[in-house]
Parts: sequence; C-alpha cells; structure tokens
Amino acid sequence: MIKRLISILILLLTACTTVTPPTSPNPSTLTASAQPPNNPTPQPAMIDSILSKMTLEQKVGQLIVIGFMGPKLTPELRQMIEQYHIGNVILFSLNQNIESPQQLAQLNHDLQTTAVHSGHPGLFICIDQEGGRVTRLFENKGFTEFPSAMAIGATNKPENAERIARAIAVEMKTLGLNVNFAPVLDVNNNAVNPIIGTRSFSSDPNIVARFGVAFLKGLQSEGVLAFGKHFPGHGDTGTDSHIALPTVPHDLDRLNKIEFVPFKAAMQNDVAGIMTAHVTFPAIDPTEKLAATLSPKILSGLLRDEMKYNGLLVTDSLEMGAIGESGYPPPKAAATALKAGADLLLFNKGFDDHKKAIALIIAQVKSGEIPQARLDEAVKRILIAKQKFGVIAPAPINVGDAASRVGTAEIKSISRDIAAQSITLLRDDAKLLPLKPGANVYVIETPAFNNFGKLIGTSAVTVSASPTPAEITMVNGMARTDSNRIFIVGLAGATANSSQIKLVQELLNIKAKVVVVALRDPYDLMNIKSATTMIATYSSTQPSLEALANVLLGKAKPQGKLPVDLPDLYPLGYGMSDFAK
Repeated sequence: MIKRLISILILLLTACTTVTPPTSPNPSTLTASAQPPNNPTPQPAMIDSILSKMTLEQKVGQLIVIGFMGPKLTPELRQMIEQYHIGNVILFSLNQNIESPQQLAQLNHDLQTTAVHSGHPGLFICIDQEGGRVTRLFENKGFTEFPSAMAIGATNKPENAERIARAIAVEMKTLGLNVNFAPVLDVNNNAVNPIIGTRSFSSDPNIVARFGVAFLKGLQSEGVLAFGKHFPGHGDTGTDSHIALPTVPHDLDRLNKIEFVPFKAAMQNDVAGIMTAHVTFPAIDPTEKLAATLSPKILSGLLRDEMKYNGLLVTDSLEMGAIGESGYPPPKAAATALKAGADLLLFNKGFDDHKKAIALIIAQVKSGEIPQARLDEAVKRILIAKQKFGVIAPAPINVGDAASRVGTAEIKSISRDIAAQSITLLRDDAKLLPLKPGANVYVIETPAFNNFGKLIGTSAVTVSASPTPAEITMVNGMARTDSNRIFIVGLAGATANSSQIKLVQELLNIKAKVVVVALRDPYDLMNIKSATTMIATYSSTQPSLEALANVLLGKAKPQGKLPVDLPDLYPLGYGMSDFAK
C-alpha cells in the first residue's frame, strides 16, 4: 500500500514537471546559470506528503549511496534497490561498472527503472568525473577525457572551468548520470600533498573560489548536481586519507583566510552539495582521531549553524583507511556521520557493509540515539534536491543513441582547446624547443607517458614507473654514446619516487640534453632544479599529451601560467609566453 501511494505521488509530481529526453546541446554556446534548465516548480507540500508516507526502512534507504561490482544490474543489486530501498548509487571504473557509452546508458536505465517501478523516487547516480587523474570515463572506451583542475587553473581563465564542466555535464546527462562529486575546492598549498595535488585549481584560495564557482555553475546549468569537496579542506595535508587520518593543525584565523574561502563562495552560489573530508581539525573539534566527516561541531555547528548552508552534505567514502584506522568501521561510521549532520552516506562495494549500516541506523533511530528529526531532515533535503533536479521522476535515457552523443568531435574540441592553453613552459636555457626537424630525440616512456614517442613521431625507450637501476644505467649509456640526443622525460609522482629523480639527475650530471616534463604535479620539478628545460602539463590525459606534443613540435606556443607557487623555483603566475630566443 505504501509503495502504491509513493508511486501515485511520483506520478503527480511528474505531471507538474516538464520531462523530456536529454538532448546534447553545444556546451560552448549555451548561456549558463547556477540553476538546472527547466527547473521544476518547487513542490514542498508534495515532498512532505512523500516523506510522511515513507517507512523507517524507506527513509534510511534514501540516505545510502552504494558502489557495486560489474557492468549490469544483478539480482543482488536489484534486491538492494527493491527490498533495502537504496536511493543512490556511485559508479567506478575500478569496479568494472563502465565498459562503453551504450552499456553505461543501459545500466543507468535499468537502475532508474528498477527504482521507480518498485515505488521509490529516482536514484542519484553519482560519479567522480573531475578530469585529470580522477577520471572515470576514458576515451579508449568511447567517452571524452578532460584536463585536470590545475590545468584549467593554468589557463588563467575561469570561463574555461565553466566550459569544461558543461561539456562534462552534457555527456553525463546523455548517459543518465546526474551527480558529479566535483569540483575539488581544496586549496593545494602543500607541495607533498599525496592525494589532492592537480585535483585543486590553485594554491591561492581566491583563484580556487573563482574557478570552483565557475565549474559548479557549468555542471548545474546542465542539470547535474555539483558537490564541492573536501570540507573543511584537504589541501594542506601530507597524508593520504585513503590510508590514514591526516590533520590540518591551523587556527581558525588561518582556516577562514585560506581553507574556508572556496567553500563559502560555492555555498553562496547554490552548490547542490558539499562532501566532507576524512581529516581532523583540532581548532574546530579537538576530539582525538575524530575526522570532520564524523564531527557534529564541524558538520552541524560550523557548516549548518555558522555558515548557514542548507544544501546536501555527503560523506567521503566510509571504507577509507582514515576512518577505519581511527576506530570507525563502515556501519558505525555511517551512523555516526548521520548523527553528526551528514545527509548522504557514501560506500564503495560490499553489500554486507551496506546492509549492516542500514540495520544499525534503523536500530539507533528506534532507540532514540539518532533523533527521528535528524533522519527526517536528511531525507527531506534529499527529496527536495531530487525534485529540483528532476530526479524523483527521471527523464528517459536514450540508450540507442548514447554512443553517438558522447565522445563527439565537438566536445573533444573543448577539452583540447583548454588543454592547449594550459601547457606551461618554465625554462629552456638550453634552447631545445621547439624540437628541430630531424633532431635525435628519445622519449623515456613510463606508464604515464605511454606511446608519447609515437605521438610526436620519434624514438622511445620504455622504463618502469619506478625506473630500475638497470634501466637508469641503460638510459645513461644512451646519453654517453651520443651527446646530441635529446631526452624527453616525464615525471609523475616523482616527489615520492626517488628513482624517477635519479634517472633525470644522472642524465643532468653528464650534461645530457634533457626536456623534463611534470606530467602531474608541477611540484615534482622542485626535485631537479638544475634541469635546463622544464614544462608542466598538470595531467597525462590524452588532451594534455596532445597539447604537449604540439608545443614540443612548435605547432603551438606555450600559454599556461603556474596556478601554484613552487617555493625557491618559480612563483604563482609564472610561465614563458614564447620559446627562448
């Protein structure tokens, strides 16, 4: 009976909403706004009616965001939606959820159909499609890849953040994806940060704020919910929260001047949601080993009461090491985060943990440990967002046309144009660039630099991501036998990989001609300050590699400017505007 009532309410809501199949507009010509197109008229009475008819179990299901294995709707996954009332899913390439545009569109169609036909509101179908190193939709599977946030920051044009985000959103909506856990609003001012790096737009909080707001507007103008992350700020940490619990030790004055700035800007511009950080902030909550994700003082006190934010609040993944190693296994973490003020509770794969979390939350609501009002507040906020973005009664997904409407030349041209603006030439004292026709060039190909020799039409030698002593000796020998050879070496994570630095340094020690490319973090260049030619690309996605190739070959001039400070090397904003003369 309850399912039937919810179905009727959903049908009534659909009648109040213009629902049309998603189209594939030109992201470069649309006029953006912070609100989704054809925004449904708010229906608070109807939301209240839906909420009042929901059982406790149905309410708890709406809180849960689950990951799962495989590219299809399995009987087990169907059971989670139909019987455990799961209201949201997240897709990962590592979970083998994504094979092709048509497969992904079919999966999302099946997920939404299962939810709605079983009398539930439509699902938030979420993904982390930031661009750069956090990419889930790859070009070798038929989608479009995009440069990283830091690469966009290097263009010095916030409008490029909006262009990229709108292009991402157009592809997402075509495929039936409606939530992007982006943009990253962390201010990356720690050169050894192992987890944020190029996911951040800049080391300057005001630049992060401007680019972050532009990015969220681009997503939401196409009807995709944007979630800024990782609140209150993960940029000044030296620990990977996937593994252990980091701490940001700064006082409130510093946090207000740096970490909070982009988040406040996003909130003022109606960002749909905020994702929490598995990081401790003693200045806000001194409780030992209590991550922001689990802290009432941070989620309810700071975010809700002080900052007056009323959008959605989602946890980062509750299976991450930062949470578990501090004494909160996923089910306990989920209940604790909900009680602290989170609305959406994010999990990766593992239906057993999902079921245990649901059972624990239900038990704690029944016992009063989690107030019924806290649960209802979270569920109402979710339903309001689903109604606002057309998710309660989701538009049909055109599965047959998906493959022809993503990875298009038009959308790829946007990613290539912005990548071309990001390539940053920092030094060329040896005047090696552009490469002369017929030059004796060797690319040292690591996995991050795969097939780059072919891309620029020159020779290549393959080495490991962590070059072995034998590989370093081999490259060194090649340099000794021909002093005219030019070696192009790409660094990726070299700050934590001494063998990459050793390979470059040994070439420099024998005065070899070396073009050093920071394929990811520009901070890697701080380890080889004596290199005479330095370039930063900020990502090794296909658009960035193509843009790098064009600069090396002289088909394009370097245009990028450093969006971060490289202490004792180059300041924020530095970059050559032409080749050395």
